[in-house]
Amino acid sequence: TNMADSSHEHASKIPKPGFFHLDLFAKDAKDISPWYDELKTRLAQETGPIESAMTNLLGVFAFYKLRGQGEARKLLEEVTRRDENNLNGIANKQFIYGQLMRAKDEMACRDRLKELLSDESDTAIARNARCFAEQGYALINDVRDDSKDMVSKITHAIRLFETALSLVGNIDSVAIEEQVVWKFYLSKCYWRLDQVTLTKQVTHDDRLNWLIRAQSLLIEVTKLNPGWKSSRFYLARAWAMLGSLEGKCRKNKRYETPDYIKEIPQVRGTNLGPQVGCLLKAVDINPNDSEVYRRFGHMYFRENMFEDARRMLEKSIAITPGVTSNWAAYYIRSLVNKTQYDRLTQQSRLTDETEIPLPSKCLLERAKEDAIASCEGAATPSNIYLLGKVCHMLATHPLTDAVEDEAELNDAIDYFAQALQLEDGYTNPAIHAARGRSLQAVGEFEKAAESYKRAVENQIGNGHLWNLDGVLRNILTLHGKCHKEHCIAELAFWINEGYKKYTDITPALQGCVFNFANQMIEVCRYLIGRDNFQLARICLECCGRSRDSTCRTNAELMLSKLPNEDDNGASGVVHTPSAVNVPVAVETPRHGQEFQYDFFVSHSSKDVDWVNYALLPALEGDMQFKGCIADRDFVPGKSVFDNIIYSIENSFKTLLILTPNFVTSEWCKYETEQALMESLKGKTTCVIPIMLHKCDVPASIRTITYFDVSCDTIGSYDWLRLKKALEMTPTEQ
Repeated sequence: TNMADSSHEHASKIPKPGFFHLDLFAKDAKDISPWYDELKTRLAQETGPIESAMTNLLGVFAFYKLRGQGEARKLLEEVTRRDENNLNGIANKQFIYGQLMRAKDEMACRDRLKELLSDESDTAIARNARCFAEQGYALINDVRDDSKDMVSKITHAIRLFETALSLVGNIDSVAIEEQVVWKFYLSKCYWRLDQVTLTKQVTHDDRLNWLIRAQSLLIEVTKLNPGWKSSRFYLARAWAMLGSLEGKCRKNKRYETPDYIKEIPQVRGTNLGPQVGCLLKAVDINPNDSEVYRRFGHMYFRENMFEDARRMLEKSIAITPGVTSNWAAYYIRSLVNKTQYDRLTQQSRLTDETEIPLPSKCLLERAKEDAIASCEGAATPSNIYLLGKVCHMLATHPLTDAVEDEAELNDAIDYFAQALQLEDGYTNPAIHAARGRSLQAVGEFEKAAESYKRAVENQIGNGHLWNLDGVLRNILTLHGKCHKEHCIAELAFWINEGYKKYTDITPALQGCVFNFANQMIEVCRYLIGRDNFQLARICLECCGRSRDSTCRTNAELMLSKLPNEDDNGASGVVHTPSAVNVPVAVETPRHGQEFQYDFFVSHSSKDVDWVNYALLPALEGDMQFKGCIADRDFVPGKSVFDNIIYSIENSFKTLLILTPNFVTSEWCKYETEQALMESLKGKTTCVIPIMLHKCDVPASIRTITYFDVSCDTIGSYDWLRLKKALEMTPTEQ
C-alpha cells in the first residue's frame, strides 16, 4: 500500500505538458485575432518568469488564427530556443508538428518529453513546477465572462499554481522572484473566482475567504525586491489590486483590515480608508499602467465619486485606448454615467421637478458609446446586458417608463436576447428581468411574463421580489386585455411558487390588488376552490386593503367564510384535474419531418398545475417545442389507450414527471411502459424522467438518468439541459 501511495504521489507531481489539451476558449472562438493582439501587447509589459507561458499561449492563439499554423510553429520554436527544456513548449511543438505532418520532428519532441519527465532531480522538479504554473497562467488568462464553465477553469488553475508552489517549497532551483510571480497570478485566480460566482449559490463567507487568500498572496508580492528587473510591473499591480480588494472586503462585517494595510498612510479629508493609499502607491511605482488607473476609477465609482472616477478612467483609456486590451475601463465608465443618471433621476423623483429637473440624457448617450466599445472589446453577457439596460433607459421616460424611442427599445430587447444566448447568460436572473421589463414596455405581456418567470426560477435567495411582481402584473395585464381563461389558474400557480420561495410576498400581492382588484378576487376564488385556504387568506387580506370598495366588501365576505384552520398549506395544494384549456403555443414541431409532437408529457392529474403553468410555458412559449398533453391534445371519441399509444408513437421524446402521485397512477405506469417499448424500436432514446417531487423511481426506468428539480424551483440551467435533451438526436446520444 505504501508503494502504491508513493507511486500515486509521484504521478501527481508529473505534469501532462502542453496547452492544446486544456479547455481553452480559443478552440471555440470564431475570431481569435483580437485576443492574439491583446496578448501580444501584454507580452511587452508582463516580462520576467511568465514570458514563456505567454509565448506558449500566443502560439496556441496563432494556431487558431486563419492560416496561423506556420506562425504558431515559429513562436513555439522561439520558446524552446530560449529554454530548450521548456516542457510546454516541447509539447505544444509536438502538437503543431503533428498537424503539419512533420512526423520526424513530432517523434523527436515526444522522445525528448519522455526523457525529461522520467528525470527525478531537483532541476526536473523545478521544470515540472514551471510547467504546472504556465498551464495555470494559460487557464486564468483564458477565463472570460462568456467562456465555458468558468468556475471549473479557475479552480483548475488554482490547483495547478498550488501544485507548482508545493513542488518548489523544499528546493532552491526556482528563484524566489519567480515563485512570487506565481503567487501574483494565483491571487488573480481567487479574485476571479469571486467575480464569476456572483450569480451562483456561494456564501458571503466563502467569497470573503477567497478574497483574504488573494490579499495575503498580494501582500507577499508587494515585498518583492524593488531592484529586481521585472519588479515595477508586479509591485504596481499588486498594490492596485490590494486597494481594490480593501474596498470589496470592507463590505463584509467579518473582515478586519490587516496591520500591513493599516500602516499605509490615509488621504486626509476622506473616509475611504487605506484603499486610496494602496492605489496611490501603485501610481507612484508605475504611472504609465492603465490597469492601475482603471482600478482607481473603479474604487471611486463604488464610493459614488463620479467625477473622480471619470478622471481616472479617462487616464486609463488615454494610456491604453484599444477596446480589446482595455474594455473593462470602457465598461466601468459606462456604469459611472448610467449610475449618475440614475441618482439624478432619483433626486428628481423625490422632489418637485421644478426644484430639481430631470437630468439630460447626454449621460446615457455617453454611457451607450462606452458600452458599445466594451462589447466590441469583449462580448460578454455582462457587457451586452449593460448595453441593453442603457438602451432601455434611452427609450423610456425615467419616471413613467413610457416609450419615447421605439428603435432604442427594440435594440434593448435584441441585446438582452444576445446576452441570454451566451454561456451562463441564460442562468442570469438580472438579464431575464431586464428583458421582461423591455418586453412589457412594448406590450409583449406574455413574453414578458415568461422572462420574469425565468428570473424567479434562477434567483438565488429570497430577495428581488419585483421579479415575482413582474410575473403577476404581466399575467394580470394579459388577462385584462385578452381574458384568456387559463390566466387565473396560472396566477394562482405562480403566487403559490412565490409563497414557497420568498419570505413575504404581500408587497407584490398588494401592488397587484392596487391595479387589478377584481382579477385578484377571481384568483382568491380559484384558490378557495382548490382548497388552498392559507394562500387564499393572504391574498384576501391584501384585497381587504384595496382602494376599491367592492373589492374590500368581497374580500371581507370571503374571509368570513374561510375555515379557521388551514391544514394543507400553500405548498400542499389539493389538486384536481384541470378544467382550464391551455392554448397551443406552437403549430409546427421542431422534429416535424418524422413526428407530430416534440414531446409527450406523462404526469399525474394531481400535478397538472406544474405541467400547465411551468413546463409548457417554458418549452412551448420560450423554446418553441410542440408538446402533447392529455387534457388538450387527446382526440375525443378515441379510447384513452389508443390516444396514449398514438401520442407516444408520434412524439420525439416522452417526459415522465416523477412524483409520489405519478408512482401510484396506473395510467402513468401504462404510459411509461409504452414509452419504453417505443425506445426499444430504436428510433430514439425517447424517455426523459423529471423528478419534480421526491419519490421512489419505478424499477423500469432506474437505469435512465433523470433531471432532479425536487429541491427547489426549476432554474434556467435546468431548462437549458432539458432543451438540449429534447434537441438531441440518436446519433448525438
